[in-house]
Amino acid sequence: MYKTTILGLCLAAAPLPAQNYLALPATANPAAELGNYSIVPFMQPNARVQMFYDSAETGTAPFVANQLEFRYDGPLPQVGAPGPFSITRLQIKVGVTAVPTPGSVFAGNLTQPLQTAFDGPITYLPDNGQQFPHPWGGPNGTLTFPFTAPAPLAVAPGQWLVVDLTMEGNNIASFGFAHAILDGAPTSGGLTNGTAASFGVGCSAGPTAPTATATATGLFGPGGAHFLGGANLGANTVALAAYGLSNTTAFVPLPFQLPGTACTLLVSPDATFATVTDAAGAISGAAAPALAAPSDPALSGLVVYEQFASLVPTANAFGLVLSNGVAVTLGNFALPGRGTWLVSHDNNATSPYANAIRAFGMAMRLRTL
Repeated sequence: MYKTTILGLCLAAAPLPAQNYLALPATANPAAELGNYSIVPFMQPNARVQMFYDSAETGTAPFVANQLEFRYDGPLPQVGAPGPFSITRLQIKVGVTAVPTPGSVFAGNLTQPLQTAFDGPITYLPDNGQQFPHPWGGPNGTLTFPFTAPAPLAVAPGQWLVVDLTMEGNNIASFGFAHAILDGAPTSGGLTNGTAASFGVGCSAGPTAPTATATATGLFGPGGAHFLGGANLGANTVALAAYGLSNTTAFVPLPFQLPGTACTLLVSPDATFATVTDAAGAISGAAAPALAAPSDPALSGLVVYEQFASLVPTANAFGLVLSNGVAVTLGNFALPGRGTWLVSHDNNATSPYANAIRAFGMAMRLRTL
């Protein structure tokens, strides 16, 4: 009995691991209110967010994290429903990636598997009024997420700490407006969106059918991804998206009209992507091909010419329908002034592509051992 008591006292007296905190982005003075905000993830019903911090923000010494905290942007008055709100599933993964510069392809931003730090339903409270800055962890600690297991991390020069957050089933919208806007710091650089302009005219899949069309949507710039959609291309058939760097020359001078038809080849088919049309002859959603440009400043201002060709045997002697062309001019891209990125999709937790890229550092605090 005596030995057991002594052993218990020794164990009780053993030192516990010291708790420290790493507040990010470190170079933006995160102890103070930061200069901007993010409505993803907690103001959206569904979202996917990747947060990146380079070694200048995290330091290069190895550390072990066992908890993550966000905070609200301020000062803002309390508005709307008082909460609590619920999220069906919130998944947080952490790790390190060696990608040179993050882009809009979520999977492409990861060079090794991440560790799942939190996975489950949560309830949370909205912004409870004017505070400057708001406390880490949010009202009543509902923006505090203890990890299921400690996560060993080490961010070497040229690498990024990445926090990958997937949120599904947030019911805040069903209660009316309330603030759930997270604090963060912008910096210079990033992607400036470019433009997409139609040129030329498509031909028809039949004598009374409307002309085939192509349209581009998304992020037009280095690091971004955009999608080519189509209409009136013929029902349930194979279509080829053509991407080229010229609209004046290919294997023939452009534009080139197929003999005996109203169909005109408008772009050089330097790269192609096969897809299928739906019953209405349209290409949209998951069928719309995506073109993701690398995060390279040298691509700023590049023009990519795009066009659809579909297989419709009854359309003409060539069995082809060609859409109008789309000239996509990529916007500018510059490396960030601070080593932080925010890559997100603001309404789809499962999309492989982001619809926003910002040179931005989400305010975040990691508890470390």
